[in-house]
Amino acid sequence: MQLAMHMVTIEDLMPQGHFLRKLEAALDLSFVYEETAPLYSKKYGRPAIDPVVIVKYLLVGFLYGIPSERQIERRVQTDIALRWYLGLDLFDRVPDHSTISQLRRRKPSFRKVFRRLFEEVVGQCVEKGLVSGRVIGTDSTHVRANASRASEELVEVAEEAGVYWERLDDYEEEGLEELERRTGKRRKKRTKQIKRDNRRSHKRVSRTDPEAGHLKRPGKPEGPHYLAHQAVDADFGIIVGQTVTAGDVNDSVPFFGLIERIHENVVPIQAATADAAYDFPLAHRVLGELGIDFFVRPQKTAARANTQFTRDDFYRDENRDVYLCP
Repeated sequence: MQLAMHMVTIEDLMPQGHFLRKLEAALDLSFVYEETAPLYSKKYGRPAIDPVVIVKYLLVGFLYGIPSERQIERRVQTDIALRWYLGLDLFDRVPDHSTISQLRRRKPSFRKVFRRLFEEVVGQCVEKGLVSGRVIGTDSTHVRANASRASEELVEVAEEAGVYWERLDDYEEEGLEELERRTGKRRKKRTKQIKRDNRRSHKRVSRTDPEAGHLKRPGKPEGPHYLAHQAVDADFGIIVGQTVTAGDVNDSVPFFGLIERIHENVVPIQAATADAAYDFPLAHRVLGELGIDFFVRPQKTAARANTQFTRDDFYRDENRDVYLCP
């Protein structure tokens, strides 16, 4: 057997048409240095792992369906293409999976980097004409928390009013003022009373993961979960907006905030669509003010049986042939 010596670099081994070459050319991650600068000390500690390498490390795990940092480390050790994308030479040491894992879990401020990464990618999709805004569809999917039902306990919690109730309160005040001008009567304000009644409630909270919420929906697994809310451009299938809530939060709560952010910061929305869980008055009001057509499956009558308002709370304006909401 005759041995041969070759002078070769990782650049020589990386195929010119490889997907990761195209990704490197298209996705500028230089913003990561600006976002992470406050997280690093210039005077103390050992030399840190390049923050761009950390982002790429986790990004390739997502792109190639690698489910854990440990498996990503093993894959990078033997995969020339992944080494090239991370900027590692043939003999460079791969970042330890434990370091990446602890950073992801223990540094909440690092999460802003991934929010910015999402925004950068969506922005490039808009520039390339891959987002139209003609129809935006919204829904949520449950994600199981890393906690068991045995870790849950029933506790009394203080309910925060939140943006939803504050917005509803403002609209109710406008409606009451309009009603008073037309009828000369001032009806009792209902939203503040509802908020007062809901100020404290009992809910199941996991001792292991208190940020999760107890999910209990027909056809869904019960227990500690999160809800991933996503908005998708129907023409191209690009996710243009997303947020995460506890599993016990109604889909309607983050909906209009998500739609407003997309409409104002990503692309003007012509129409929005969703299932019956999003059919509530505040959504119709907000989207109507934004000039967005809203196509939604109406809720079943039974789902409206416990409404806070009665028929007498609605006033009919005979001149305009419309009803004024309370």
